[in-house]
Amino acid sequence: MTEHLSKFGRMLKQKILKTVLPNGITVLTDYMPCAYSATVGAWIPRGSRHEVLENNGLSHFYEHLVFKGTENRTALEIAHAIEDRGGNLEAYTTRQETGFYAQVVKEDVALALDVISDMLMNPLFDAKEMEKERKVIIEEIHSYDDIAEECVGDIFNEIHYKGCGLALPIAGTVKSVRELTREGMLEYERQVIEDLPLLVCAAGKVDHEKLVELVQKFFSKKTSAKKPFDDLYAANTGIKAKSKKELNQSSVFWGTSFDSVNGMEFSRALGIFNVAFGGDMGSRLFQKIREELGLAYSVYSMTDVYRNTLGWGVSFATDPQKADMALSLAKSELEKFLKNGFEKGELERTKKNIIGGLHIGADSTEKRLMRLADQTLHFGRFYTMAETEKEVKSFTEDRILCILQKLFEKAPFATAVVKPAE
Repeated sequence: MTEHLSKFGRMLKQKILKTVLPNGITVLTDYMPCAYSATVGAWIPRGSRHEVLENNGLSHFYEHLVFKGTENRTALEIAHAIEDRGGNLEAYTTRQETGFYAQVVKEDVALALDVISDMLMNPLFDAKEMEKERKVIIEEIHSYDDIAEECVGDIFNEIHYKGCGLALPIAGTVKSVRELTREGMLEYERQVIEDLPLLVCAAGKVDHEKLVELVQKFFSKKTSAKKPFDDLYAANTGIKAKSKKELNQSSVFWGTSFDSVNGMEFSRALGIFNVAFGGDMGSRLFQKIREELGLAYSVYSMTDVYRNTLGWGVSFATDPQKADMALSLAKSELEKFLKNGFEKGELERTKKNIIGGLHIGADSTEKRLMRLADQTLHFGRFYTMAETEKEVKSFTEDRILCILQKLFEKAPFATAVVKPAE
C-alpha cells in the first residue's frame, strides 16, 4: 500500500511517499526533481540500548563486520562498487539504531541498494576477519577513552541511565568486545531477517515505485518482522568523576532526561529552548561562560532523541579550578530561563535560526534522508519540512515555558566529570 504524506509538503515542493511491505520493510522516499544525486539507506531498529552487559557492542561490531565481505562480494569489492562511481558508503551505530547509507549519482540508486542489501542479507562473518576487526574495535574504544569529551558522555549515560540499555557504551567495552562470538553475529543476522522491522529510505531524484520494486528484489530474504525490541527506560540522579593522566582541563557533562509521553510536541519545545540556551555562539550559555567570563573554549547544550525518551545536557571543558563555577553558572542560567522565559526578541531569533537551518538542509539529499529515517525511527512518523516550519512558528513563549517547566520540574539530574589525575 502506498500513501501520500505530503499534505503540507507541497508548499516546499516536497513529495514524500511511503510503502509498507508484507515482510516488515517500510520504504520512504523524498523526491527532489532537480537533484543530480540521491542518497539511499537501510536502518535496523537495534542499537546498544537493546543489549546487555555480556553482549554490549554487538550492534556496533555487526556494523563493522558486514563491510568485510558477503556471499557475493569481498570487502574490496564492496568498497569499489560505490567509490569507483564517485559515491560514498557510510554506516553508523547509535544507542537506538544501526544505519547504512550511500550517496550516489541518481543513476546508481539500484547499485547502492544492491550493495547495502547484500551486506545485510548475505554477510559472511568470516572468523579470521572477525578476529582482525575485533582488534580494530578495541583500538577504537581506546581512542574514545583518550578523548575526555567522549569519555565524559559515556560516564554520564552510565550513571544517569543505570538500569536500562541506554547506560551502555555504543562500541561496548574491551571486555565485552573480546567475548562477542560468531554465533552472536549469526543470531543478529537472523533477527534482521526474521524479527525486526527494517526501514529503507531514499532522498533525491528517486522513483518511489521503482525503489519499492528494487527493495522487494534485493531484500527477498527478508521474511517477517514479528519481534521488535522493547525500549526500556530508567533515569537516575548521581555524580561520578574519573581521573585521567595527561589532561589539562576538566570535562563536565551535566544533564537529565524525560519520559517522552507527548512525543514531538515536547521534542520541538525542548529543541527550540536548546538552541536559545546553548545551541550555538549566540546562545545564552556560550555568551555567558565563554564570551563574558572566558571560562571555556568549548561549551554547549544538546538534546538526544530516542524512541521513548528525550535527553538534554550541558557539556564544557575548563580549568579544573573553574569547573564548579562554570557548572553553577549553567545551573543558574537554566533556573533563570525556567523562571523568566525568553528575553525580548530571543524566541523569534531562535525560530529563524531553526527554520533557516531547515531550508539550507533542504538542498542536501543526505540531510533529507536523515530526517526521513530519524523521525520515522524515533517518532513513528515523518514530518514534512513545511509541517515542521508551521509547527515551529506556532509555538508561543507561554506554551514553550509551560512545557519546559513540566519537563524539568522533577527531572533527575546527573553530573559526570573527567579531570586531570593530579
